[in-house]
Amino acid sequence: MISQTQKGNPALMKFKILSCLALATFLLSLSPFAFAEDLQNEVQRVRRETRAEKQLAKTSESSKGVAFQEQNKTGVTYLDILKDPDNVNLNIRYAKELIARGEYPQAASTLERVLLTNPNLADVRILYVAVLYRSSDWDGAFKEIGILRGMTLTSKIKAEADYYEKNIKLKKKRTHFDLRESVGWGYDTNRNAAPHSKSQLVVDKMIANPPSDARRADTNFLNVTDVNVTHDLGFKAGHSVFASGTYYLQEQTNVNSLDLGSFQYEVGGTYKNKYANFTPSFVASNIFLSSQSFLRTQGGNFFFDHDFTKKLNGFFNFRVERQDYMNISENDTAIDRKGPEFNYAWGANYWLLPTMKWMGSLGYGDKYAKQDYNAFNRLSINNTHTWFLPKQQFLINTFNVYFDDYKAPEFSVGALNRHDNTIRYRITYGAPLTTLLIGKILPRPLKDILFSGTYEYYHALSNITNYTYGNNKFQLLLSKRWEF
Repeated sequence: MISQTQKGNPALMKFKILSCLALATFLLSLSPFAFAEDLQNEVQRVRRETRAEKQLAKTSESSKGVAFQEQNKTGVTYLDILKDPDNVNLNIRYAKELIARGEYPQAASTLERVLLTNPNLADVRILYVAVLYRSSDWDGAFKEIGILRGMTLTSKIKAEADYYEKNIKLKKKRTHFDLRESVGWGYDTNRNAAPHSKSQLVVDKMIANPPSDARRADTNFLNVTDVNVTHDLGFKAGHSVFASGTYYLQEQTNVNSLDLGSFQYEVGGTYKNKYANFTPSFVASNIFLSSQSFLRTQGGNFFFDHDFTKKLNGFFNFRVERQDYMNISENDTAIDRKGPEFNYAWGANYWLLPTMKWMGSLGYGDKYAKQDYNAFNRLSINNTHTWFLPKQQFLINTFNVYFDDYKAPEFSVGALNRHDNTIRYRITYGAPLTTLLIGKILPRPLKDILFSGTYEYYHALSNITNYTYGNNKFQLLLSKRWEF
């Protein structure tokens, strides 16, 4: 019943009626996804996973070249060599010490001296091949393999010679094709990002989550297929062009409304000079949610990097995207996010040790949207520590902090401008199956499969309770790479 005072105040009556209609419309339009999950999180989730998979692939390949360094530390110094310069074993140990420090030219010179007087030492010659390979001296390494072929070799040395010969032939090709397939299983403790408060703000009123929007744990099947082609343009500086395509699929077991898929493409080139390497590229993607296309992007990525020393590399990256969101059955307001996004990153890679690398960067992002309450500025701090362990094992620790400031309030939620602070920690262990016990019983085509296990902690803290939540994620992957 409406009081006489209310009847006498048309403006107040109109406000209350519109507020009730807005609240009713908002509640009726809610789906489990729209109520418990921010659409932007799913876009970032796809990109995080594909970036993590590419980093995993790069680290796996790098581990083949640096893992042996950790095993070859000997403690021998140059002073020891001066005291006994003709001692073959001492020179070999010194060469291994130089390899452990990443000083390949000096190690090559030491091994050359040993082989001049002892040309039939196959174990020393294969070590020399490895050093030349790491120094990108393909012709020199190939020549040494030819000498090894004329000697009686153990099965281990023969396998190493085969490995280097195969990879040198690939390295010397001007056009490289690379295919990587990963399949795995994942588990999230809070897949639908249900808020900690178990309630949400709607038109500045707190409303308890219905049972359908309670915190839901779920498992998923994951598939990532990555194809790359690179062509060397034949210049001495090493200019090249490239193209890549990535297919990503995450199928949920129970929360089917959050099934994710994407196709991502990139075409570009790298121009090298003494001042910097410049890599411009065209990028595009089509991201699917619940088997429906909800985001298409096209844009450009511009990457600059420069080696200041052998240990320190600095970089700058600028990326601009046109983002075309489309309404889908799971979210009928996605189009309100349509608009461009600009991202900048300044950072460096630094080798702490020959087997340990740190990458740090500072990022800034500016997202525009059709509705300003979906537009935001982002400041990010990113750190990645990579540790190459013996036998091609590795450990990757990643820590990110994001500060998001939205440009206008969403009045269907509340009158406050949204501010989010998010932390993300991720640790990944990887090793080929040959390193693990199971590798000893597998047929040869399966021995080079890479196993990786990941744990991720994600915590978002917002001034609006709807967007404050946490999630623990576990993931197991098996990956195989083909190069031709």
